[in-house]
Amino acid sequence: MKMKQHIALSLAIGILSAGSIFAGGGDVKSVAPTPLCDFGTGWYVALDGGANVYQSFDTNFTRTFSNGDDISLTIDHNVGGYGGIKFGYVFGNGMLRPTIEEDMFYNGIPTDAHVKFNGTEVAHSSNLINSGAFMTNFILRFGTGRFQPYIGGGVGAYYAEAAGADVTVNRGGGRTFFTGGGANSGSFAFDAVAGADYYMSCKWSIFAEYHFLDYCALDVGDGNHQFGQQLVGAGIRFHF
Repeated sequence: MKMKQHIALSLAIGILSAGSIFAGGGDVKSVAPTPLCDFGTGWYVALDGGANVYQSFDTNFTRTFSNGDDISLTIDHNVGGYGGIKFGYVFGNGMLRPTIEEDMFYNGIPTDAHVKFNGTEVAHSSNLINSGAFMTNFILRFGTGRFQPYIGGGVGAYYAEAAGADVTVNRGGGRTFFTGGGANSGSFAFDAVAGADYYMSCKWSIFAEYHFLDYCALDVGDGNHQFGQQLVGAGIRFHF
């Protein structure tokens, strides 16, 4: 009987000892989870490109002569392309992140012109305006995670040059000739920007972006124009 009591007491002491070892919080250290990185902070460089989907220049010009004849010029809005590079810096790592950015890109503006005499087309042409925009944008970014939308705007300058036109005269069997380029213009520009990044890692993101871009006093054809454009594109961004 005593032997059974000794065995039971030994088992009880062993169980209590094991429980005290596992319950002793002072000697057990939990491993802290690895903190998430600050997505989208500091210096960055980006490459982007897309389409110039709309241009707001005047599209119709008409003149009526004293004898009743009229001549008109109509310019089509064609979709062009753009592409360029950005350098910038994102301040801080909070929910609101001010950003300054240099945005430099090529912007191609294709146009088709149609000349009509008394309602009948007598000639048409295709033209390309090559331009470069150099913008300083002030942007406010939102969010601390992988998805970060942003809005902003900026000012800068542009340079544009007409590449020349292919002109087809419809009468007399039709004749096509090429006009030399060389007409150029440069002046002040401003833009508004909206977009969003998705960060695939702490340093790399893909983004989509919209620009309203305005070339002031564009003059490479038939006069001075306040030339508004809408650009839609996408790109990839890398933070140093």
